[in-house]
Amino acid sequence: MTKSKQIGFWAGILILMVSILITPPEGMQPAAAKALGVTLLMAIWWITECIPIYATAFVPIALFPILGILDAGSTSENYGNNYVLMLLGGFFLAKSIEISGLHKRIALSVIKKIGTSRRKIMFSFMLATAFLSFWIANVAVVLLMLPIALAIADKEEKDEERNPKFGLALMLAIAYAASIGGTGSLIGTPPNMVFAGVFAKVFPELPEIDFLEWMKIGTPIVIIVLPIIWFYLIRYFKISGNFTGSKDILDQEIRAIGKFSNIEKRVLGVFIFTALGWIFRRDIELNDFVIHGWSSLLGTNEFVHDSTVAMISALLLFTIPSGEKKSAQTRLLDWKSASKIPWGVTMIVGGGYAIAESFNKTGLATFMASRLSFISEYPSILVLIILITFIIFITEINSNTATANIFLPVLAAMTIAAQMNPLLLMIPATFACSFSFMLPSGTGTNAVIFGSNRVTIPEMAKCGLGLNLLCIILLTMLMYMYVLPILTL
Repeated sequence: MTKSKQIGFWAGILILMVSILITPPEGMQPAAAKALGVTLLMAIWWITECIPIYATAFVPIALFPILGILDAGSTSENYGNNYVLMLLGGFFLAKSIEISGLHKRIALSVIKKIGTSRRKIMFSFMLATAFLSFWIANVAVVLLMLPIALAIADKEEKDEERNPKFGLALMLAIAYAASIGGTGSLIGTPPNMVFAGVFAKVFPELPEIDFLEWMKIGTPIVIIVLPIIWFYLIRYFKISGNFTGSKDILDQEIRAIGKFSNIEKRVLGVFIFTALGWIFRRDIELNDFVIHGWSSLLGTNEFVHDSTVAMISALLLFTIPSGEKKSAQTRLLDWKSASKIPWGVTMIVGGGYAIAESFNKTGLATFMASRLSFISEYPSILVLIILITFIIFITEINSNTATANIFLPVLAAMTIAAQMNPLLLMIPATFACSFSFMLPSGTGTNAVIFGSNRVTIPEMAKCGLGLNLLCIILLTMLMYMYVLPILTL
Protein backbone atom coordinates (compact mmCIF):
# COMPACT_ATOMS: atom_id res chain seq x y z
CA MET A 1 0.00 0.00 0.00
CA THR A 2 1.41 3.40 -1.03
CA LYS A 3 1.83 6.20 1.49
CA SER A 4 -1.14 8.16 0.07
CA LYS A 5 -3.36 5.07 0.35
CA GLN A 6 -2.21 4.48 3.92
CA ILE A 7 -3.09 8.08 4.77
CA GLY A 8 -6.51 7.65 3.12
CA PHE A 9 -7.16 4.40 4.98
CA TRP A 10 -6.41 5.78 8.45
CA ALA A 11 -8.01 9.17 7.74
CA GLY A 12 -11.29 7.40 6.95
CA ILE A 13 -11.14 5.39 10.17
CA LEU A 14 -10.24 8.52 12.20
CA ILE A 15 -13.23 10.44 10.84
CA LEU A 16 -15.51 7.50 11.62
CA MET A 17 -14.19 7.31 15.22
CA VAL A 18 -14.72 11.04 15.68
CA SER A 19 -18.35 10.73 14.45
CA ILE A 20 -18.94 7.96 17.01
CA LEU A 21 -17.25 9.57 20.03
CA ILE A 22 -18.20 13.26 19.82
CA THR A 23 -21.54 14.73 20.78
CA PRO A 24 -23.47 15.45 17.58
CA PRO A 25 -24.59 19.02 16.78
CA GLU A 26 -27.99 20.16 18.03
CA GLY A 27 -30.75 18.65 15.93
CA MET A 28 -28.66 15.71 14.73
CA GLN A 29 -29.39 12.26 16.10
CA PRO A 30 -26.40 10.08 17.14
CA ALA A 31 -27.33 7.54 14.43
CA ALA A 32 -27.26 10.32 11.83
CA ALA A 33 -23.77 11.39 12.96
CA LYS A 34 -22.57 7.80 12.64
CA ALA A 35 -24.18 7.51 9.17
CA LEU A 36 -22.33 10.66 8.13
CA GLY A 37 -19.08 9.22 9.50
CA VAL A 38 -19.51 5.98 7.52
CA THR A 39 -20.32 7.97 4.37
CA LEU A 40 -17.18 10.12 4.75
CA LEU A 41 -15.08 7.01 5.38
CA MET A 42 -16.41 5.46 2.17
CA ALA A 43 -15.83 8.68 0.24
CA ILE A 44 -12.19 8.86 1.35
CA TRP A 45 -11.61 5.17 0.62
CA TRP A 46 -13.22 5.46 -2.79
CA ILE A 47 -11.17 8.53 -3.73
CA THR A 48 -7.85 7.16 -2.47
CA GLU A 49 -8.59 3.53 -3.47
CA CYS A 50 -6.78 2.38 -0.34
CA ILE A 51 -8.74 -0.85 -0.67
CA PRO A 52 -10.49 -2.01 -3.88
CA ILE A 53 -13.43 0.30 -4.65
CA TYR A 54 -15.72 -2.71 -4.89
CA ALA A 55 -14.74 -3.82 -1.40
CA THR A 56 -15.56 -0.36 -0.01
CA ALA A 57 -19.14 -0.92 -1.18
CA PHE A 58 -19.53 -3.57 1.55
CA VAL A 59 -18.80 -1.14 4.39
CA PRO A 60 -22.51 -0.42 5.09
CA ILE A 61 -23.29 -4.13 5.47
CA ALA A 62 -20.48 -4.44 8.02
CA LEU A 63 -20.92 -1.19 9.97
CA PHE A 64 -24.55 -0.07 9.77
CA PRO A 65 -25.91 -2.89 12.00
CA ILE A 66 -23.00 -2.68 14.48
CA LEU A 67 -23.34 1.08 14.87
CA GLY A 68 -27.14 1.00 15.13
CA ILE A 69 -27.68 2.93 11.90
CA LEU A 70 -29.76 0.34 10.01
CA ASP A 71 -30.53 -3.27 10.79
CA ALA A 72 -28.83 -5.98 8.75
CA GLY A 73 -31.95 -6.84 6.74
CA SER A 74 -32.71 -3.25 5.73
CA THR A 75 -29.09 -2.67 4.75
CA SER A 76 -28.73 -5.85 2.70
CA GLU A 77 -31.98 -5.22 0.80
CA ASN A 78 -30.28 -2.33 -0.98
CA TYR A 79 -27.85 -4.69 -2.70
CA GLY A 80 -30.79 -6.58 -4.22
CA ASN A 81 -32.69 -3.43 -5.15
CA ASN A 82 -34.84 -3.44 -8.32
CA TYR A 83 -32.35 -1.18 -10.06
CA VAL A 84 -29.41 -3.40 -9.08
CA LEU A 85 -31.23 -6.36 -10.67
CA MET A 86 -32.02 -4.28 -13.73
CA LEU A 87 -28.34 -3.39 -14.08
CA LEU A 88 -27.44 -7.06 -13.62
CA GLY A 89 -29.86 -8.05 -16.40
CA GLY A 90 -28.34 -5.38 -18.60
CA PHE A 91 -24.88 -6.83 -18.00
CA PHE A 92 -26.13 -10.32 -18.98
CA LEU A 93 -27.62 -8.93 -22.20
CA ALA A 94 -24.43 -7.02 -22.97
CA LYS A 95 -22.31 -10.13 -22.40
CA SER A 96 -24.46 -12.18 -24.81
CA ILE A 97 -24.15 -9.44 -27.45
CA GLU A 98 -20.38 -9.49 -26.94
CA ILE A 99 -20.18 -13.30 -27.23
CA SER A 100 -22.26 -13.37 -30.42
CA GLY A 101 -20.19 -10.62 -32.07
CA LEU A 102 -23.36 -8.66 -32.85
CA HIS A 103 -21.86 -5.46 -31.48
CA LYS A 104 -18.91 -5.64 -33.86
CA ARG A 105 -21.19 -6.18 -36.86
CA ILE A 106 -23.30 -3.16 -35.90
CA ALA A 107 -20.22 -0.99 -35.36
CA LEU A 108 -18.57 -1.93 -38.66
CA SER A 109 -21.81 -1.47 -40.61
CA VAL A 110 -22.30 2.04 -39.23
CA ILE A 111 -18.69 3.05 -39.85
CA LYS A 112 -18.66 1.78 -43.45
CA LYS A 113 -22.04 3.34 -44.23
CA ILE A 114 -21.13 6.90 -43.31
CA GLY A 115 -17.97 7.39 -45.39
CA THR A 116 -14.20 7.40 -45.53
CA SER A 117 -13.11 11.02 -45.18
CA ARG A 118 -11.18 11.68 -42.00
CA ARG A 119 -14.01 13.72 -40.50
CA LYS A 120 -16.63 11.12 -41.48
CA ILE A 121 -14.49 8.30 -40.08
CA MET A 122 -14.29 10.09 -36.74
CA PHE A 123 -18.03 10.76 -36.70
CA SER A 124 -18.91 7.19 -37.67
CA PHE A 125 -16.69 5.79 -34.91
CA MET A 126 -18.30 8.16 -32.41
CA LEU A 127 -21.82 7.29 -33.58
CA ALA A 128 -21.24 3.52 -33.43
CA THR A 129 -19.50 3.79 -30.04
CA ALA A 130 -22.25 5.96 -28.56
CA PHE A 131 -25.03 3.63 -29.76
CA LEU A 132 -23.33 0.53 -28.37
CA SER A 133 -22.68 2.33 -25.08
CA PHE A 134 -26.44 2.69 -24.62
CA TRP A 135 -26.53 -1.05 -23.88
CA ILE A 136 -23.00 -2.30 -23.23
CA ALA A 137 -20.43 -1.31 -20.62
CA ASN A 138 -18.51 1.70 -21.89
CA VAL A 139 -15.10 0.13 -21.34
CA ALA A 140 -16.13 -3.01 -23.26
CA VAL A 141 -17.25 -0.89 -26.21
CA VAL A 142 -13.94 1.00 -26.29
CA LEU A 143 -12.03 -2.27 -26.16
CA LEU A 144 -14.05 -3.44 -29.18
CA MET A 145 -13.49 -0.27 -31.20
CA LEU A 146 -9.83 0.16 -30.27
CA PRO A 147 -8.25 -2.52 -32.54
CA ILE A 148 -10.19 -1.24 -35.56
CA ALA A 149 -9.22 2.36 -34.78
CA LEU A 150 -5.57 1.39 -34.26
CA ALA A 151 -5.49 -0.36 -37.65
CA ILE A 152 -6.84 2.78 -39.32
CA ALA A 153 -4.42 4.98 -37.38
CA ASP A 154 -1.48 2.78 -38.43
CA LYS A 155 -2.62 2.98 -42.05
CA GLU A 156 -2.96 6.74 -41.75
CA GLU A 157 0.66 7.08 -40.65
CA LYS A 158 1.78 5.53 -43.95
CA ASP A 159 -0.43 7.83 -46.03
CA GLU A 160 1.46 10.47 -48.02
CA GLU A 161 -1.12 13.09 -47.12
CA ARG A 162 -1.43 12.03 -43.51
CA ASN A 163 -2.66 14.22 -40.70
CA PRO A 164 -0.24 13.80 -37.76
CA LYS A 165 -3.01 14.37 -35.19
CA PHE A 166 -5.64 12.10 -36.75
CA GLY A 167 -4.75 8.98 -34.73
CA LEU A 168 -4.78 10.93 -31.46
CA ALA A 169 -8.09 12.60 -32.33
CA LEU A 170 -9.66 9.23 -33.25
CA MET A 171 -8.60 7.66 -29.93
CA LEU A 172 -10.04 10.51 -27.89
CA ALA A 173 -13.20 10.56 -30.01
CA ILE A 174 -13.89 6.91 -29.13
CA ALA A 175 -13.31 7.44 -25.40
CA TYR A 176 -15.49 10.53 -25.22
CA ALA A 177 -18.28 9.03 -27.36
CA ALA A 178 -18.49 6.00 -25.07
CA SER A 179 -18.86 8.22 -22.00
CA ILE A 180 -21.48 10.41 -23.68
CA GLY A 181 -23.39 7.48 -25.20
CA GLY A 182 -23.61 5.72 -21.84
CA THR A 183 -25.71 8.59 -20.49
CA GLY A 184 -28.42 7.92 -23.09
CA SER A 185 -30.10 4.98 -21.35
CA LEU A 186 -30.72 3.96 -17.76
CA ILE A 187 -28.43 0.91 -18.05
CA GLY A 188 -25.80 2.71 -20.12
CA THR A 189 -23.60 3.66 -17.18
CA PRO A 190 -23.84 2.91 -13.42
CA PRO A 191 -24.28 6.55 -12.26
CA ASN A 192 -27.65 6.56 -14.07
CA MET A 193 -28.76 3.55 -12.03
CA VAL A 194 -27.45 5.16 -8.83
CA PHE A 195 -29.60 8.21 -9.58
CA ALA A 196 -32.75 6.16 -10.26
CA GLY A 197 -32.41 4.21 -7.03
CA VAL A 198 -31.56 7.20 -4.80
CA PHE A 199 -34.38 9.23 -6.33
CA ALA A 200 -36.89 6.43 -5.69
CA LYS A 201 -35.74 6.04 -2.07
CA VAL A 202 -35.67 9.72 -1.12
CA PHE A 203 -38.79 10.74 -3.08
CA PRO A 204 -41.06 7.65 -3.03
CA GLU A 205 -44.13 9.87 -3.47
CA LEU A 206 -42.92 11.08 -6.89
CA PRO A 207 -43.23 9.15 -10.18
CA GLU A 208 -40.34 6.77 -10.77
CA ILE A 209 -37.73 7.45 -13.42
CA ASP A 210 -37.93 4.25 -15.45
CA PHE A 211 -36.15 3.22 -18.64
CA LEU A 212 -38.46 5.18 -20.95
CA GLU A 213 -38.47 8.31 -18.81
CA TRP A 214 -34.68 8.36 -18.72
CA MET A 215 -34.50 7.87 -22.51
CA LYS A 216 -36.69 10.96 -22.92
CA ILE A 217 -33.96 12.84 -21.08
CA GLY A 218 -30.78 11.09 -22.10
CA THR A 219 -31.22 10.24 -25.79
CA PRO A 220 -31.86 13.82 -26.98
CA ILE A 221 -28.91 15.05 -24.91
CA VAL A 222 -26.65 12.45 -26.56
CA ILE A 223 -27.98 13.46 -29.99
CA ILE A 224 -27.22 17.13 -29.24
CA VAL A 225 -23.89 16.75 -27.45
CA LEU A 226 -22.23 14.11 -29.66
CA PRO A 227 -22.01 16.25 -32.84
CA ILE A 228 -20.80 19.22 -30.78
CA ILE A 229 -17.98 17.13 -29.30
CA TRP A 230 -17.13 15.84 -32.80
CA PHE A 231 -17.03 19.40 -34.15
CA TYR A 232 -14.83 20.48 -31.25
CA LEU A 233 -12.36 17.64 -31.91
CA ILE A 234 -12.07 18.19 -35.68
CA ARG A 235 -11.51 21.92 -35.11
CA TYR A 236 -9.12 21.41 -32.20
CA PHE A 237 -6.96 18.89 -34.11
CA LYS A 238 -7.58 20.50 -37.55
CA ILE A 239 -8.88 17.25 -39.09
CA SER A 240 -9.62 17.38 -42.83
CA GLY A 241 -9.03 15.54 -46.11
CA ASN A 242 -9.79 12.03 -47.35
CA PHE A 243 -8.33 8.74 -46.21
CA THR A 244 -8.83 5.91 -48.69
CA GLY A 245 -7.04 3.21 -46.70
CA SER A 246 -9.89 2.86 -44.22
CA LYS A 247 -12.24 1.21 -46.74
CA ASP A 248 -9.88 -1.74 -47.20
CA ILE A 249 -9.53 -2.19 -43.45
CA LEU A 250 -13.29 -2.11 -42.90
CA ASP A 251 -13.92 -4.55 -45.76
CA GLN A 252 -11.36 -6.90 -44.28
CA GLU A 253 -12.97 -6.71 -40.82
CA ILE A 254 -16.47 -7.31 -42.25
CA ARG A 255 -15.29 -10.33 -44.25
CA ALA A 256 -13.65 -11.71 -41.12
CA ILE A 257 -16.91 -11.82 -39.13
CA GLY A 258 -18.68 -13.65 -41.97
CA LYS A 259 -22.43 -14.08 -42.50
CA PHE A 260 -25.12 -13.21 -39.97
CA SER A 261 -25.00 -16.21 -37.64
CA ASN A 262 -27.86 -17.93 -35.81
CA ILE A 263 -26.59 -16.80 -32.43
CA GLU A 264 -26.45 -13.17 -33.62
CA LYS A 265 -30.04 -13.36 -34.90
CA ARG A 266 -31.33 -14.86 -31.65
CA VAL A 267 -29.43 -12.45 -29.42
CA LEU A 268 -30.78 -9.60 -31.55
CA GLY A 269 -34.29 -10.97 -31.01
CA VAL A 270 -33.83 -11.01 -27.22
CA PHE A 271 -32.32 -7.52 -27.35
CA ILE A 272 -35.34 -6.13 -29.25
CA PHE A 273 -37.72 -7.95 -26.89
CA THR A 274 -35.96 -6.45 -23.86
CA ALA A 275 -35.86 -2.91 -25.25
CA LEU A 276 -39.55 -3.00 -26.19
CA GLY A 277 -40.39 -4.51 -22.80
CA TRP A 278 -38.72 -1.57 -21.04
CA ILE A 279 -40.14 1.10 -23.33
CA PHE A 280 -43.74 -0.16 -23.33
CA ARG A 281 -44.02 -1.34 -19.71
CA ARG A 282 -46.07 1.67 -18.62
CA ASP A 283 -48.73 3.70 -20.44
CA ILE A 284 -47.36 6.23 -22.91
CA GLU A 285 -49.46 9.40 -23.09
CA LEU A 286 -49.33 11.39 -26.33
CA ASN A 287 -51.61 14.37 -25.59
CA ASP A 288 -55.09 12.79 -25.62
CA PHE A 289 -53.87 9.52 -27.14
CA VAL A 290 -52.72 6.78 -24.78
CA ILE A 291 -50.67 3.71 -25.70
CA HIS A 292 -51.42 1.24 -22.93
CA GLY A 293 -48.37 -0.52 -21.54
CA TRP A 294 -48.24 -4.29 -21.25
CA SER A 295 -48.30 -4.11 -17.44
CA SER A 296 -51.58 -2.15 -17.61
CA LEU A 297 -53.08 -4.63 -20.05
CA LEU A 298 -52.12 -7.51 -17.74
CA GLY A 299 -53.35 -5.67 -14.65
CA THR A 300 -49.93 -5.94 -13.00
CA ASN A 301 -48.91 -2.28 -12.98
CA GLU A 302 -48.18 -2.27 -9.26
CA PHE A 303 -46.34 -5.58 -9.28
CA VAL A 304 -43.76 -5.31 -12.07
CA HIS A 305 -40.68 -3.17 -12.62
CA ASP A 306 -38.07 -2.71 -15.34
CA SER A 307 -36.05 -5.28 -13.39
CA THR A 308 -38.79 -7.82 -14.21
CA VAL A 309 -38.07 -7.38 -17.91
CA ALA A 310 -34.33 -7.63 -17.24
CA MET A 311 -34.71 -10.94 -15.42
CA ILE A 312 -37.03 -12.39 -18.12
CA SER A 313 -34.39 -11.37 -20.65
CA ALA A 314 -31.68 -13.10 -18.60
CA LEU A 315 -33.71 -16.31 -18.38
CA LEU A 316 -34.25 -16.28 -22.15
CA LEU A 317 -30.52 -15.89 -22.72
CA PHE A 318 -29.75 -18.86 -20.48
CA THR A 319 -32.54 -20.94 -22.06
CA ILE A 320 -32.53 -20.34 -25.83
CA PRO A 321 -30.10 -22.57 -27.82
CA SER A 322 -27.38 -20.73 -29.71
CA GLY A 323 -28.16 -22.56 -32.96
CA GLU A 324 -24.44 -23.03 -33.64
CA LYS A 325 -23.80 -26.79 -33.95
CA LYS A 326 -20.03 -26.47 -34.31
CA SER A 327 -19.64 -24.07 -31.39
CA ALA A 328 -18.99 -24.85 -27.74
CA GLN A 329 -21.56 -22.12 -26.96
CA THR A 330 -24.75 -24.20 -26.71
CA ARG A 331 -26.92 -21.37 -25.29
CA LEU A 332 -27.05 -17.67 -25.98
CA LEU A 333 -25.38 -17.25 -22.59
CA ASP A 334 -23.81 -19.77 -20.24
CA TRP A 335 -22.80 -19.27 -16.63
CA LYS A 336 -19.08 -19.46 -17.37
CA SER A 337 -19.42 -16.39 -19.56
CA ALA A 338 -21.98 -14.72 -17.29
CA SER A 339 -19.61 -14.98 -14.34
CA LYS A 340 -17.26 -12.56 -16.12
CA ILE A 341 -19.65 -9.60 -15.97
CA PRO A 342 -18.60 -6.69 -13.69
CA TRP A 343 -20.32 -7.94 -10.53
CA GLY A 344 -18.39 -5.41 -8.46
CA VAL A 345 -20.21 -2.53 -10.13
CA THR A 346 -23.58 -3.85 -8.93
CA MET A 347 -22.20 -3.88 -5.41
CA ILE A 348 -21.03 -0.28 -5.68
CA VAL A 349 -24.50 0.73 -6.82
CA GLY A 350 -26.01 -1.23 -3.91
CA GLY A 351 -23.64 0.54 -1.51
CA GLY A 352 -24.89 3.88 -2.81
CA TYR A 353 -28.49 2.86 -2.15
CA ALA A 354 -27.52 1.85 1.40
CA ILE A 355 -26.05 5.32 1.95
CA ALA A 356 -29.28 6.93 0.70
CA GLU A 357 -31.31 4.65 2.97
CA SER A 358 -29.25 5.69 6.00
CA PHE A 359 -29.75 9.37 5.15
CA ASN A 360 -33.51 8.87 5.24
CA LYS A 361 -33.90 6.52 8.19
CA THR A 362 -31.56 8.36 10.58
CA GLY A 363 -32.87 11.83 9.79
CA LEU A 364 -29.53 12.88 8.32
CA ALA A 365 -31.24 14.10 5.14
CA THR A 366 -33.59 16.30 7.19
CA PHE A 367 -30.70 17.68 9.27
CA MET A 368 -28.65 18.49 6.17
CA ALA A 369 -31.68 20.03 4.54
CA SER A 370 -32.13 22.41 7.48
CA ARG A 371 -28.47 23.42 7.31
CA LEU A 372 -28.44 23.85 3.53
CA SER A 373 -31.53 26.01 3.22
CA PHE A 374 -29.32 29.02 2.40
CA ILE A 375 -28.89 27.80 -1.19
CA SER A 376 -32.44 28.93 -1.91
CA GLU A 377 -31.14 32.51 -1.58
CA TYR A 378 -28.94 32.07 -4.66
CA PRO A 379 -30.11 31.99 -8.28
CA SER A 380 -30.82 28.42 -9.36
CA ILE A 381 -28.66 28.78 -12.45
CA LEU A 382 -25.67 29.80 -10.34
CA VAL A 383 -26.16 26.76 -8.08
CA LEU A 384 -26.43 24.58 -11.16
CA ILE A 385 -23.22 25.91 -12.74
CA ILE A 386 -21.25 25.45 -9.51
CA LEU A 387 -22.62 21.94 -9.07
CA ILE A 388 -21.84 20.76 -12.61
CA THR A 389 -18.36 22.27 -12.46
CA PHE A 390 -17.63 20.62 -9.12
CA ILE A 391 -18.90 17.17 -10.13
CA ILE A 392 -17.07 17.17 -13.47
CA PHE A 393 -13.73 18.05 -11.92
CA ILE A 394 -14.07 15.80 -8.82
CA THR A 395 -14.82 12.88 -11.16
CA GLU A 396 -11.45 13.46 -12.83
CA ILE A 397 -9.84 11.95 -9.72
CA ASN A 398 -12.62 9.65 -8.54
CA SER A 399 -14.71 6.82 -9.95
CA ASN A 400 -17.85 8.23 -11.58
CA THR A 401 -19.99 5.59 -9.84
CA ALA A 402 -18.46 6.40 -6.47
CA THR A 403 -18.96 10.13 -7.10
CA ALA A 404 -22.65 9.53 -7.80
CA ASN A 405 -22.96 7.41 -4.64
CA ILE A 406 -21.37 10.09 -2.48
CA PHE A 407 -23.10 13.22 -3.73
CA LEU A 408 -26.57 12.26 -4.99
CA PRO A 409 -28.01 11.64 -1.47
CA VAL A 410 -26.54 15.00 -0.39
CA LEU A 411 -28.05 16.75 -3.40
CA ALA A 412 -31.42 15.20 -2.64
CA ALA A 413 -31.27 16.78 0.83
CA MET A 414 -30.23 20.11 -0.69
CA THR A 415 -33.24 20.22 -2.98
CA ILE A 416 -35.53 19.51 -0.04
CA ALA A 417 -33.94 22.39 1.88
CA ALA A 418 -34.22 24.80 -1.00
CA GLN A 419 -37.70 23.56 -1.99
CA MET A 420 -36.39 22.91 -5.48
CA ASN A 421 -37.35 20.36 -8.07
CA PRO A 422 -34.92 17.51 -7.14
CA LEU A 423 -34.33 16.78 -10.82
CA LEU A 424 -32.84 20.24 -11.21
CA LEU A 425 -29.73 19.19 -9.30
CA MET A 426 -29.74 15.39 -9.36
CA ILE A 427 -29.99 14.89 -13.12
CA PRO A 428 -27.25 17.41 -14.06
CA ALA A 429 -24.98 15.89 -11.41
CA THR A 430 -25.62 12.41 -12.82
CA PHE A 431 -24.70 13.53 -16.33
CA ALA A 432 -21.69 15.43 -15.03
CA CYS A 433 -20.32 12.18 -13.55
CA SER A 434 -19.81 10.93 -17.12
CA PHE A 435 -18.50 14.18 -18.63
CA SER A 436 -14.91 14.03 -17.39
CA PHE A 437 -12.48 14.21 -20.30
CA MET A 438 -9.13 15.40 -18.90
CA LEU A 439 -7.41 12.49 -17.14
CA PRO A 440 -7.16 8.68 -17.48
CA SER A 441 -8.57 8.44 -13.95
CA GLY A 442 -11.71 10.33 -14.99
CA THR A 443 -13.49 7.37 -16.61
CA GLY A 444 -12.65 3.81 -17.54
CA THR A 445 -12.84 4.77 -21.22
CA ASN A 446 -10.14 7.43 -20.77
CA ALA A 447 -7.95 4.85 -19.02
CA VAL A 448 -8.30 2.31 -21.86
CA ILE A 449 -7.40 4.86 -24.52
CA PHE A 450 -4.43 6.07 -22.47
CA GLY A 451 -3.29 2.45 -22.24
CA SER A 452 -3.09 2.27 -26.06
CA ASN A 453 0.09 4.41 -25.87
CA ARG A 454 -1.39 6.71 -28.51
CA VAL A 455 -2.36 9.40 -26.04
CA THR A 456 -0.27 11.21 -23.44
CA ILE A 457 -1.66 12.77 -20.26
CA PRO A 458 -0.71 16.35 -21.33
CA GLU A 459 -2.50 15.88 -24.67
CA MET A 460 -5.61 14.45 -23.02
CA ALA A 461 -5.61 17.11 -20.30
CA LYS A 462 -5.23 20.01 -22.73
CA CYS A 463 -7.96 18.78 -25.06
CA GLY A 464 -10.19 17.58 -22.21
CA LEU A 465 -10.05 20.86 -20.28
CA GLY A 466 -11.72 22.69 -23.16
CA LEU A 467 -14.36 19.95 -23.40
CA ASN A 468 -15.01 20.06 -19.65
CA LEU A 469 -15.63 23.81 -19.82
CA LEU A 470 -17.78 23.42 -22.93
CA CYS A 471 -19.89 20.70 -21.28
CA ILE A 472 -20.48 22.85 -18.19
CA ILE A 473 -22.18 25.37 -20.48
CA LEU A 474 -23.98 22.69 -22.52
CA LEU A 475 -25.38 20.80 -19.53
CA THR A 476 -26.57 24.00 -17.87
CA MET A 477 -28.38 25.10 -21.02
CA LEU A 478 -29.88 21.67 -21.69
CA MET A 479 -31.21 21.33 -18.16
CA TYR A 480 -33.09 24.63 -18.39
CA MET A 481 -34.15 24.53 -22.00
CA TYR A 482 -35.08 20.86 -22.36
CA VAL A 483 -35.06 18.64 -19.26
CA LEU A 484 -37.01 20.75 -16.77
CA PRO A 485 -39.89 21.62 -19.14
CA ILE A 486 -40.59 17.93 -19.89
CA LEU A 487 -40.18 16.68 -16.33
CA THR A 488 -42.58 18.73 -14.26
CA LEU A 489 -43.25 17.24 -10.86
